[in-house]
Amino acid sequence: MFWRSWLLLLGLVALFGPVATNAAEMPRVVVLQSPLTTVLALEGADAVGATNAVAAISATITVPTNAPADLGVGAFVTDQNGRWFQRLHPDALKPGTTTVRLVFTAETTEKTALGVLSEPDRAAWTAVTAATATRAGLFFWSASGSRACLSVQATVERAAPAVATVTSGRLLDLRQSSTRVACGERFSVSVTPSSWPANPYDDRDFALDLCVTAPDGSELRLPGFYAQPMARFDRGDAEELQRAGAGRMCARFRPQQPGTYRLRLEARWGAHPALVTRLPDLHATGAAWDGYARVDAKDPRFLSVDGAWWWPLGPNLRSVADQRSVKYLNTVLTPERGTFAYDAYCARLGASGATAIEVWLSSWNLALEWRRDWPGFQGRGRYSDVNAWRLDHLLDSAFANGLRVNLVLTNHGQVSVRTDAEWDSNPWAHAQGGPLVDAADWFSDARALDGQERLRRYLVARYADHPGLLAWKLFSEVNLTAAGEDTARLTAWHRRAATRLHALDHYGHPVTTHWSGDWRSATPEITALTEIDLLCVDAYHRRENEGSGQLLANLLTATALVQPGRPLSAARFNKPVLVSEYGGDWDGAPEAQLVAEHAAGPWAALVSGHGGAPMLWWFEWLDQGNRWGPYRALSRFVRGEDLRGVDARSLPLPATSPDGGLWARGWSRPGLVLGYVQDRRWGAVGGSATLHENATITIGAEVAPGALRLEWWNADDGRLLQAITVNHLGGPLTVSAPPFQRHLAFKLKRER
Repeated sequence: MFWRSWLLLLGLVALFGPVATNAAEMPRVVVLQSPLTTVLALEGADAVGATNAVAAISATITVPTNAPADLGVGAFVTDQNGRWFQRLHPDALKPGTTTVRLVFTAETTEKTALGVLSEPDRAAWTAVTAATATRAGLFFWSASGSRACLSVQATVERAAPAVATVTSGRLLDLRQSSTRVACGERFSVSVTPSSWPANPYDDRDFALDLCVTAPDGSELRLPGFYAQPMARFDRGDAEELQRAGAGRMCARFRPQQPGTYRLRLEARWGAHPALVTRLPDLHATGAAWDGYARVDAKDPRFLSVDGAWWWPLGPNLRSVADQRSVKYLNTVLTPERGTFAYDAYCARLGASGATAIEVWLSSWNLALEWRRDWPGFQGRGRYSDVNAWRLDHLLDSAFANGLRVNLVLTNHGQVSVRTDAEWDSNPWAHAQGGPLVDAADWFSDARALDGQERLRRYLVARYADHPGLLAWKLFSEVNLTAAGEDTARLTAWHRRAATRLHALDHYGHPVTTHWSGDWRSATPEITALTEIDLLCVDAYHRRENEGSGQLLANLLTATALVQPGRPLSAARFNKPVLVSEYGGDWDGAPEAQLVAEHAAGPWAALVSGHGGAPMLWWFEWLDQGNRWGPYRALSRFVRGEDLRGVDARSLPLPATSPDGGLWARGWSRPGLVLGYVQDRRWGAVGGSATLHENATITIGAEVAPGALRLEWWNADDGRLLQAITVNHLGGPLTVSAPPFQRHLAFKLKRER
């Protein structure tokens, strides 16, 4: 009885025992657990990885006579996400001593029979997957029940990744999407390097560039990137992604002018000369296309798409769910269904008339680089292939629903030790084996800056051609990071990061950054940088009657206008201003106030000259309450309008009503005034509003005489209420508003 218990203990040690060394182990006793699979772990997380990947596992196995006749053996390697790569020995083990050597290579021969397979997703074994391995060993199986005892002496053979030269490196299995595309359509090409770099995300080891000679003779160099194909499945409560085949090196290009483009690939292994591969010519057909959102060339206070004025309208959708909303607004936490959740959000937003969202690359959402022991991540200098695929899908889904994404590359918590602090989990932190002790050094240490440059290159290579990308937003609330009070360091970092993005991004997406609080938090030295194209701030505030609180409409007006001593403004720097977080204060507000601010905020921003509508933070409150009306109303009102112009400006509009105080403002340019008026008390606290039956609004001190078309619009649903012709005799113009509650919009146009 004692003998059997001792053998069972040895069997458990064999299953879960200590990590082996490089040398052959002493023989170990393995007690079969068949018909369950019996696993013998040989190498743990500290012994497997990029610099000493598993090349083969050799074993001498002694099988007793009472072992099952169908006893099989295989070798396995797993990663931290549970992917299991295995190599099977083709023959059943016979009684006696057998020596096996199971090789982990990308090739499969008749001798190795079943090759290296991955479960559950059938991904291919490459140098890339080998470098992410965390555990290795043997496993035994049989259809028969058995507790036979095996003697196993095993060795894990490791090898550093091979380094190819230009004479030995080749590009295999070249695939390109087409040789003929319409202007604005994506062209893609992908290859498999004959010698894979251990880290395909590091262009110092291997770099692939797509070189494009345009019809006018100009040349573009577009960086390539590594991509792992994925298949997604909806579990109902969660998204499940599985690798679908081998990863490949890819490049993308989206022609904007018709004509013939000459293409070539340049591949470099390390510092060796480039291997140049000529590709078939690409023929771009149809009309010229420029479908990207950019700062308008003639009126840089606004954005335009293909020359037409474009005003982004939509919420801050930074992630699938928001714990803070649950805490402060009693919403229900949205299930973490990944891209399935984003698909649903985008469909509902697109149907409501929204045109933009903001999304964060955060550790809990879509970040590409984070600590290796978190699901989906691979540590410093290696990127999450699942999140990279998700971001591709999100951009496709958003754009298909008429939305563009303001993409936050880093959220403040990743480099903060005080506010939403995540620094201790950052792979660049000393606590995670990284080189940086002080979080503020992330903004200035040469090693960190080089790492950021490689990530920047990857982001541009993979996503810059997408018209669904609104802007590169370098940070959310950068003043809350560890370097938040170090103006010189932050300014230098922003100049460097923005300059590099502009140099890499052939498609010209705007570059921005962001401060918490409100416009007064913005750093003048950073807002003045020519490399920063638009300015993002918050508009959080307390109620008007609470200490230093104020009316949201006044805060939004102050955000866009020149303010003494604070150089953040569209007027001062000729840059669009976008409020990318608002809705009460950081901890929310009473629901009645949120309803009013969600409805009124975009209108106040429009007539104050913002570059887009403010983005409501509380997206789950919005979604779960089906509160899409403000987007529908604004999108209807601005359709066909254009706020640009040298003489265009925001004007205060004196408004009076015997039924209570009013707030009114208008955006004016020659021949057009877009106006908005709200019940001041309702704008401050929400709830029921007074019926204003005799309100008047004065529009300009000197309006030229002539026929004017005056349109009154329902500000809640965007319906045209009435249109009249006003025969103005000149001088000040005062108009009488139709009866309204809450708020009202109008258009005044000079008739031709």
